[in-house]
Amino acid sequence: MFDFFLDPVDIDVLKRALDARCQKLSIRPESLEAEMIASQLIELFQSGVTDQEELVTRPIAMELFHRER
Repeated sequence: MFDFFLDPVDIDVLKRALDARCQKLSIRPESLEAEMIASQLIELFQSGVTDQEELVTRPIAMELFHRER
């Protein structure tokens, strides 16, 4: 099963990063696009990127997809 645990502080960091990304890209937080961004942010977090500012600024695939539209 899962061997990765997110504590409440981790979840807060991810939520703030997601909110910032959604605002920057003009994406509704409840949209499918926001879910895709959240998934990519969790992957980054699991790979060791735990700084909120870096989560907000590091390029992600969803951001590139959104620019091409």
